Amino acid sequence: MTSYKVNSYLNLLGKTPEYENLFTLAHQLYADQLIFSKLVPAQLAQHCTLSRTSNGRITIMAENGAIASKLKQISPSVLLKLQELGWKVTSIQILVQAPSFGKSTKTLADKGYAKEKLKLSKTGKDCLSQLAITLPDSELKKTIQLFLKKHKND
Repeated sequence: MTSYKVNSYLNLLGKTPEYENLFTLAHQLYADQLIFSKLVPAQLAQHCTLSRTSNGRITIMAENGAIASKLKQISPSVLLKLQELGWKVTSIQILVQAPSFGKSTKTLADKGYAKEKLKLSKTGKDCLSQLAITLPDSELKKTIQLFLKKHKND
């Protein structure tokens, strides 16, 4: 699926009443992160993210203790800069959180483990085939048919 299609889907999903608040908060957090990244040195910005703002306290997640320590040293000046920009922030909390799995840890393949190719059972193929037959011509139908074609010999 192309990124254009994913973005279209997410834009549509963001307009639904159930998810509107969530997407609004996500967009605001992203905009705040961009501003924050410009206020701290680039070497630090790439290793920390904003987490939440509540009751005048902004929480920053740092990848390790060294980053957290440096952020604590510069937090008074960052706080002043945020206040100058009109943020209603009175304190900064800095927490250490290990980086996400994909960012710095080795994958199982990197450690020498082979990935098993999953096989689609005959029943699964039959069910997908029946589903494709009942669907009108669409992207979903084409995708299912392509998937079945790729897994024909499994």
